[in-house]
Amino acid sequence: MSAIAIRVEDLSKQDRIGGPQGRFKYKTIRESLTGAVQAPFRRAGKMLRGEAYGAAEMNETIWALKDVSFEVKQGEVVGIIGRNGAGKTTLLKVLSRITEPTEGYAEIHGRVGSLLEAAS
Repeated sequence: MSAIAIRVEDLSKQDRIGGPQGRFKYKTIRESLTGAVQAPFRRAGKMLRGEAYGAAEMNETIWALKDVSFEVKQGEVVGIIGRNGAGKTTLLKVLSRITEPTEGYAEIHGRVGSLLEAAS
């Protein structure tokens, strides 16, 4: 019987789309000016698509991961594949301890190495 290297139980991660993110990204002056010029056009586009009402920005939460459970034994190699927005990067961030899960837990024995590749 092999030892367990990674155990993930009922892992879920909720993310916010739009609105304040809680963390502030420092912007260059150029990025700030470009954003200020583009903002009215983004708002108008959202209003036309029915995604925002008045001057309000879209503000909703989504589950990037929901009830994910799996085990990886020592010596096994695992690949995570899926469509854009499926939660692959979010899972790697949780396993690498970059971000905390909203629910559940990930138990890691040893080191986790991740390789991100964008296929065309």
